[in-house]
Amino acid sequence: MQNLAQHTILITGGTGLIGTALIQYFLAQQCHIIVLTRSPEQVSAKYQNKAVTLVPHFNDISPNTTIDYVINLAGENISSQRWNEQRKQVLIQSRVNTTKQLTNWLDTQNIKPKCIISGSAVGYYGIDQTKTWQHVCNENSPPQNIFISEICQKWEKAILPWAIEQQQNLKIIRLGVVFSQHAPAFKQMLLPIKLNAVGNIGSGQQPLTWIHIEDVINAIVFLMTSRGKHQIYNLSAPQQTSQQQFVMACKSILHKHTPFSVPESLLKLVLKEQAELITNGQYVSPTHLSDDGYQFLYPTLDQALGHLLA
Repeated sequence: MQNLAQHTILITGGTGLIGTALIQYFLAQQCHIIVLTRSPEQVSAKYQNKAVTLVPHFNDISPNTTIDYVINLAGENISSQRWNEQRKQVLIQSRVNTTKQLTNWLDTQNIKPKCIISGSAVGYYGIDQTKTWQHVCNENSPPQNIFISEICQKWEKAILPWAIEQQQNLKIIRLGVVFSQHAPAFKQMLLPIKLNAVGNIGSGQQPLTWIHIEDVINAIVFLMTSRGKHQIYNLSAPQQTSQQQFVMACKSILHKHTPFSVPESLLKLVLKEQAELITNGQYVSPTHLSDDGYQFLYPTLDQALGHLLA
């Protein structure tokens, strides 16, 4: 992979889980990082005296700044609040608007980075309506007419046609659930197991598409610095994992029992449409990433959880 030292990298969504980890990685590589954030004052102390520039708007970036790479991750957390029509629009617009502002700014400044990485999620593939979960999606699998898929479709459409027209080197990453000691979702998944309370969610047979945080960072850097053959990449571990398998692996490592399960009907009563994030999904394969030669650090559930929970 190409040496990134002395390169300038623009990150939107740089204060989130992945953005924060990327900044630490790039600082170690002696890069200069420009972070687009709505509240630079909240994180300015964290990066004081480091090669990080915090800006609230694209136009605050100094003119004629050389941008070598762009990583576009900005977007409201999909599971931090209950969904209603207003919240749904916030989730969509927080992704689409920032992405459109990014493309407009790149056009205005006539910037063609070496590579643009833009976020999406495996929610693009929606859910298995039959709940048999026999199919494994790859990057060519179709989206669905449901909200979790709609978010991803609109996010990708905000940049993909533009990148093709402008001949920009774009890689869209469809992320699975990120396993990290700092990830709120991962902590929430572990808490009931650690408390010896709840194990299976619904049947437990539903897919859990995940990826270790170190593989997220390494895969992004791999795509930035290699000549990938594709534009769409699933960032998910190659092992197909069910929610029940996740619980069993955690119980074994943590020596817990978790005698109870949560009925799917209860989750639907409380969360309504949002319950599908937990009780349904699709298996997803990182086909394009593997085709391009990426080697996973944590390809199996036991390896990932053994590292994070040991």
